[in-house]
Amino acid sequence: MANKIWAVGLALVLAGFAVAACDEAEQGRVLRYEKGTYLGKADTDLNAGQLDELRQRAKLQSGS
Repeated sequence: MANKIWAVGLALVLAGFAVAACDEAEQGRVLRYEKGTYLGKADTDLNAGQLDELRQRAKLQSGS
């Protein structure tokens, strides 16, 4: 009887770990990759202010 209780308890613990591994953040991510092809979400366009900020940062980093 004690062995059956131990086995059921172990099965419940293992089932709990399996369910915990199904994190929502991990759902819907790319699992199959194609060499040389980006399969992620498309980038959004930057607005004029963001582009200017990036240009300024690049200018500062280039030493000009």
